Amino acid sequence: MQKICLFFSILLLAGAGNAHADEVFLVTMNTSSISGDSGSLDFSLSPGAGSDQSLTATVYNFAGGSYGGSMSQDGNATGGPVTSGSPLTLLANSASQLNDDFETFDYGNSLSFLVSLSGPALTAPDGIGTSSCEFDFETFSDEPGSDPVLTDDPNGISGLIDISPEGIVSSAGISPDATVASVPEPASLWLFAGSIGFFGAAFVVRRVGELSNR
Repeated sequence: MQKICLFFSILLLAGAGNAHADEVFLVTMNTSSISGDSGSLDFSLSPGAGSDQSLTATVYNFAGGSYGGSMSQDGNATGGPVTSGSPLTLLANSASQLNDDFETFDYGNSLSFLVSLSGPALTAPDGIGTSSCEFDFETFSDEPGSDPVLTDDPNGISGLIDISPEGIVSSAGISPDATVASVPEPASLWLFAGSIGFFGAAFVVRRVGELSNR
């Protein structure tokens, strides 16, 4: 029984390593203090200096507030407007330093969205870059995007996700009203549930065997 448990433990750990290839984050922000105001939001992804690897950020499941009717994009930005429910994809590589989606926006009481990160810079980092890749979420109180709101950052950054040249991911809510939190992948949850089920079954079999030998 111990050998079987060890075998399945190795399989589960190996599967868990593969399941964490991509990273998903939930960004939430309390905007009740400016509810009803018009402004703008910016989603951007920049590659690390000296990096030769690409990184993709997909923004989706946006909720709260409403699209203001105007969108502009730079670099490798496709899809959107994300604030009206259409997924947005940003691709950062050595050939594209500015990858940006800018949308006018009418604030509600809150907003939230998911960010999925994928690509070699995350899944197979080579450590060559001299600075991190960075996803930024910026909030402004005006449609041109010159007046930051709900954040003290001069560039309007309210939340960010940082990917080091070694592929280490960290996140932060720059605004006191924003949170950026990692979300477990469904595959990881299934693996966790499966491991609990397996070891639970193994424990029951062992107990039945012990009772029958008494």
